Amino acid sequence: MAEYIFSVLRSGNVQLEEYNGDGTEIRIPSHYEGRPVTVIGDNAFSWQSGIRTVTIPDTVTTIGEAAFSWCESLERVDIPDSVKIIGEWAFIGCSSLTEITLPHQVRKINYSTFQGCTALRTVSLPDGIRSIGPEAFSECRSLRTLRLPACLTSLGDCAFASCDHLTSIELPDTLCELGHNVFSGCFSLAEFILSENHPVYQVTDGVLIDRTASQLLFYPFQQSASEYVIPEGVKIIGEEAFANRTRLESVVFPASLTTIEEKAFYGCRALKQVALPDSVTRVATSAFHSCTALEEALLPKNLQVLEYSLFYACGALARVKLPEGLKIIAACAFSGCGSLDQLDFPEGLIEIGESAFEGCRSLTEATLPDSLETLGVHTFGSCIQLDTVTLGQGVKTLPVGLFSKCENLNCVNLPDKLETIESEAFGNCENLLTLQIPSSVAEIAADAFEGCRHLMIFAEAKSYAIEFADDYGILCSEL
Repeated sequence: MAEYIFSVLRSGNVQLEEYNGDGTEIRIPSHYEGRPVTVIGDNAFSWQSGIRTVTIPDTVTTIGEAAFSWCESLERVDIPDSVKIIGEWAFIGCSSLTEITLPHQVRKINYSTFQGCTALRTVSLPDGIRSIGPEAFSECRSLRTLRLPACLTSLGDCAFASCDHLTSIELPDTLCELGHNVFSGCFSLAEFILSENHPVYQVTDGVLIDRTASQLLFYPFQQSASEYVIPEGVKIIGEEAFANRTRLESVVFPASLTTIEEKAFYGCRALKQVALPDSVTRVATSAFHSCTALEEALLPKNLQVLEYSLFYACGALARVKLPEGLKIIAACAFSGCGSLDQLDFPEGLIEIGESAFEGCRSLTEATLPDSLETLGVHTFGSCIQLDTVTLGQGVKTLPVGLFSKCENLNCVNLPDKLETIESEAFGNCENLLTLQIPSSVAEIAADAFEGCRHLMIFAEAKSYAIEFADDYGILCSEL
């Protein structure tokens, strides 16, 4: 079998399709049957773990997608100035590559081009590069400093994510677009270098801010202060802006603030209190997820939605005042908040999502408003201290596992127009002794009361609930 497999392009030039050799020092041929090799095809050298060096001839203009992906022993690649295009994932996973110099005709670094090049220390970027794509250098853990090209206009999502030895970076005046989480996980990044007259970005006390969008983008991990006062005028706290800043105990929010984006304070394990101003109208998914020391959250009165996993695993959270205008508590919003013992649910609340309070093992009582229409599966699952629940009149279905493993549940007041009790809704509620089921109930799952060993059902004569109890051997009494 030939070491190289080529194909002839419509132009008459040649594309290298595949390398089948076992060499460690590769010199790619410049011609095949008298025709110039201009393209290294997609995946041509991928997973060739023995290759240590590659020399590309100056006939090549294009390096295809994943061309050298996962060449884990590749230490050096010589790319000639003839190359204009380097495809997505071209060098992903080349974990031994220590330096790279890109040719001056390249205008764009594509998606994940150098992702996972964990030994990469030195990168020389030509001034003509206009954009660096999503995850282009993510997980390049040995990269410490980088000079971005003078003509650069955009950095894609997670472009330098998890470059955990990157200490400083210079942002050129031409840069006007930063994607999401560009510097996520850059634990050593302490310095942004940019001109005082940068048209878009500014650095205030080491913190990167988009002045045109009034958005705080990145709070350095290396900041040593336990308290931070967000500057007045900031309207948005960006995605992961403070995520995993474990020294931060207190944050003062400005009256100008309107939006906190996804995972903004995720994993801030020392943060103890959150007091959001009434100007805030959105707090996004997982914004305070895993803030394990958080004890109190004061939420703005006009906030209508508590989004997915908002306070997930905030084990110390004991005091929360739900907003007056609250309409929706999304799935897992307070799941795992083991210290939360009391909540006042406002009238106007219409939906509580799946597992919203699952594992809130200190919660003792819940009185749900008549406005509530929908409860998600396992909403109060494993709330082991929950004793008393009053369900509002708008609820028609008790979903799967609603009170599953609420082993101390004793008193439940069901709504008059309840229609359905689904599987394991009261599963393993061992302390539930009596339950009055309204005549409106027309469907009860066979295992709805699985493990309720001492339960007696009270219901009207000839009602579905009485028939159900008779069929399944549950003690019952007619009202």
